[in-house]
Amino acid sequence: MNYSVKNILQYFKRYIKKFFWKEILGWVKTAYFYGFVTLIVLVATIAFIIYINPFPPNTTYLATGQDGSSYKRISENFQQSFKRNGIELVLVPTSGLGEGLQGLDSESSQVSASFLTAGAELAIDHPNLLSLGSIQYSPIWIFYKGEKIQTLDPFEYFSTKKIAIGPVGNMTNNIFRNLYELNQKSPPNIENIVELPFKDAAEQLIAGKVDAAFIVDDYRSDIIQTLLADPDVKILNFPLADAYVKKRPFLKKLVIPRGSIRLDSVYPNEDISILASTTTLLIEKDTHPAIQWAYLIAAQELGSSNRSFFADQGYFPRNLEQSFQLSEIAKRFYAHGTPEVFSYLPLWLASIIENIWAYVLAFIVIIYPAYKLLVSVRLFPSEALMNKMFINLRELDEAISVAADEQHVLLILDTVRTYEKEVSNNWLFANNARFYFNLKNALNAVKRDAEVKLKELTAKNA
Repeated sequence: MNYSVKNILQYFKRYIKKFFWKEILGWVKTAYFYGFVTLIVLVATIAFIIYINPFPPNTTYLATGQDGSSYKRISENFQQSFKRNGIELVLVPTSGLGEGLQGLDSESSQVSASFLTAGAELAIDHPNLLSLGSIQYSPIWIFYKGEKIQTLDPFEYFSTKKIAIGPVGNMTNNIFRNLYELNQKSPPNIENIVELPFKDAAEQLIAGKVDAAFIVDDYRSDIIQTLLADPDVKILNFPLADAYVKKRPFLKKLVIPRGSIRLDSVYPNEDISILASTTTLLIEKDTHPAIQWAYLIAAQELGSSNRSFFADQGYFPRNLEQSFQLSEIAKRFYAHGTPEVFSYLPLWLASIIENIWAYVLAFIVIIYPAYKLLVSVRLFPSEALMNKMFINLRELDEAISVAADEQHVLLILDTVRTYEKEVSNNWLFANNARFYFNLKNALNAVKRDAEVKLKELTAKNA
């Protein structure tokens, strides 16, 4: 430690020793002086601290979706990122994203975040949820076996076939019905619908128990990889993919290039167009800012770690699906990226700083006036006391000049001593120093005049 740092520490030590408790006493007296106003300010301060909610929870819960899906893999990656930031992310297994969304919407559930396949739900039905943006594409696959199928309308073609479309209430199930009714104008024939989890649907397709499997999931999903690895399983082409995108804005058109899945056997043997949605990460509206930053940082790490089949490295997370309102934290993230403060401080502390800067910026234009007001508030009780003292001392001075007996003067001297004690107990800012010493001089002058008067009266009565 160098000399200058020692001096600084010694200065603060002396300050605390000599003035700290006097300053505390001064503020206590100021608070007492303002009475009810002090209580209002205190309540407002506590309310503000509660509003900004500075400290994040140690544990948060994420619904993971079906086993074997990409959402389970993403959740596990998120869990590791959260752990590095000192937060426990508990993974809650669900039968699908639909169950996760129900848990997120339920007050009795611990789930505070879940994935959503864009287009499967309407934001108006979930007013208490916000979006953190899209974290991946969710390709819409129709897998089948047998001879190559060429059709302009896959949904019409499979309307007479047995097709697995995901469990009841599942996002995939909802999207199938949405797209089916887009062209067919009526619900699908219930006799041809098999509502199964992805894993069971894949097994039944491979076993020949269903004609097709409609699955919405990422290319890297274990289930998708199982189906792509089977040489007898084919991917249905969507020749009218562009038309579907026009009808449903949440959809994207993706292309599987020829030979991109298996180069040795050139599979597929031609470019295949498919539809895709996006996977949105949803949270509760009151999710702590630090938790939101933790999710966004985890999604950014995931998107930057490797290149996915349909998106370049670093493409996700991104604000693509906009039916759900983006959280304020996510808006700042997509506008400016992750603030530098997160590189140097723990997540919880960086989040506090990042969260309150907006308040500071919003009020920057009144900080100086507010400071002046604060100083005035602090000085006013002292100045009011001193002004009152000057008035009282003038009255005492007048009383001395007309005092006719020693008892009257002794009473005046007692009053002066009381004033001296009251002034000495009133801790002052530097701004009050001039008034303070003027008052001290005035007290001494009145005291001196009283003592002179007392001597005169004593001598006269001797």
